[in-house]
Amino acid sequence: MTGAEAARPALAVRGLPRRTPARGGAQAQVRAGVVGAYAFTAALARLAEARASGALYGSAGAVYLRDGAIVHAESPCAPDLGVRLMACGLLSPDQWREAVTTASAERGVGGHLVDTGRVARGELELCHLLALFDAAYFTLLPDSEPDRFQPGATSRLGPISRAVPAQRVAREAQRRRAQLERAWPWDDTDAGPVVPRSEGEVRGGRARAPTPGQLAVLAAADGSRTPVQIAWHLGRSAFATLLDVRRLAATGRIRMPVRAQAPAVPAPPRPAVPPMPPVPVPPVPVPPVPVQAAPVPPPRAHGGPQPAVMPSSDPSVALLLRLRAALEARL
Repeated sequence: MTGAEAARPALAVRGLPRRTPARGGAQAQVRAGVVGAYAFTAALARLAEARASGALYGSAGAVYLRDGAIVHAESPCAPDLGVRLMACGLLSPDQWREAVTTASAERGVGGHLVDTGRVARGELELCHLLALFDAAYFTLLPDSEPDRFQPGATSRLGPISRAVPAQRVAREAQRRRAQLERAWPWDDTDAGPVVPRSEGEVRGGRARAPTPGQLAVLAAADGSRTPVQIAWHLGRSAFATLLDVRRLAATGRIRMPVRAQAPAVPAPPRPAVPPMPPVPVPPVPVPPVPVQAAPVPPPRAHGGPQPAVMPSSDPSVALLLRLRAALEARL
């Protein structure tokens, strides 16, 4: 079992465990006037405007601020920095555990890795920024709610990369949501198990060849892993895995999860109504209508004069007589 496997949570995008909200003034300040969709994003914007420093905890993760800018983000849905470093071969699980247990509070885990020569600073900063934006996408989901703000709280990783403006992180989260919508507009694939289809079930010429990332997702899909669990298994971006899964769904390479349907509510029974007795209808006599046959003109010799069109009170009969006379004139 790899380090990423050992650290993988049994979580899906939906149904994340909620933190126990704190009581008191800080909780009230965070949640005051922040309700409904994008509540976490609104609370983050208020803290950024106030140039606050600390940690904002929510239902889908946490964001760490320094002077109103974001220095770190974490979410149970996104593989953390350690998983990414182990997945790309820069660290072993033992080396990561050693850094976490022995790093000082001043330098943090990131500073310890650089000081000991385990990881180059450029590699560490790149992996950290990728992990930051990946976790921020989930913490800023529309239905994510803020729980509490802890002033002065810092991440155990310590200062690694430059702080990112909160507005830029929010714009990137919005761009990623739009990208998922363009790839496949239904989010049922985000939380359900990924079940690949066989080659015979895939739609023929319209299905594009999978990309290397999609092939890795298909190889890791065992019928029970969700996209988030596949991301932890592979040690790659959770958002990139969601995007690959939606694109696979658009090409018919995975089965769509069955959406739970609410049981049908039976209609209330109608009151019993006694049948109405049949009403006798007396027959109405219809007087016979006399039919007068139209006079038949005498036969004419070939090439003789044209017969006169017999007058008739019925316009339909008159029209038929005129058509017959026109046809006979052409014979």
